[in-house]
Amino acid sequence: MWIAIVIILSLALLACLGSVISMRRELAAIRKADRMKKAFLMNMDHEIRVPLKVLSGLANIVAKEDLYLSKNEKRNISDQMNYNSNLISTLLDEVMMFSGSGNTGHQMSQESFSPNELCRRCLEGNMYSTFHRQAVKLNFKRELSDEFFVKSDRHLVELILNKLILNACRFTENGEVLVGCNTSENTNCLTIFVEDTGMGIPENRQNKLFSWFDEPEDMNDEAELDLSICHQVARKIGATLLVDGNYRRQGTRMLFILPLR
Repeated sequence: MWIAIVIILSLALLACLGSVISMRRELAAIRKADRMKKAFLMNMDHEIRVPLKVLSGLANIVAKEDLYLSKNEKRNISDQMNYNSNLISTLLDEVMMFSGSGNTGHQMSQESFSPNELCRRCLEGNMYSTFHRQAVKLNFKRELSDEFFVKSDRHLVELILNKLILNACRFTENGEVLVGCNTSENTNCLTIFVEDTGMGIPENRQNKLFSWFDEPEDMNDEAELDLSICHQVARKIGATLLVDGNYRRQGTRMLFILPLR
């Protein structure tokens, strides 16, 4: 009888211990999610305020009654306003995508588009990322025909490429940011690359670049958050994002590999 009581008590104790362990794991997951949300929102707050400040400054310039603007100056202001508006739109897409509600905020779609045209569009849209650094050039390397088309979610591909270019511009003080695409580097895949002549990524950080959603407390800066977001978005469309480990020139070479369907 006593043996039966001991066994019952032991089983009850094990069940309670299992419940405590499960509750601690759930609490740790909640705390981690809270840290992720706070870091993400702080980063979004910073990134949204910058283009808003630029738009506010441009609006004040245009509002001056005694101001004369040439056609080139008007075009310049218009381009800057469009660039910063598109930047805010992209940031809001990210907020919806990672709002935690289970809804991406974006309906996945398949669309045929020219990767060459997309690369040129993203480069043109990011021209003002290097507006105050004339020593940095944004260039496109043409390896495919303009008549070559792929089928994927064009909006998400553009979102990823824009952020890769923006990050490359952020850390490049001299030289160039080079963007291109080909089908020769990876079999049955479109490879879009973004090369820069910036400071490069330390080797001890390369294997953690995309792990922010697993280890939010280990994030070094907002660039790692941006790359983690790109990595998550790439996975949504069956693509791969990685650092080119074979790149031996100064700077960094990011590879966005999209399977051809």
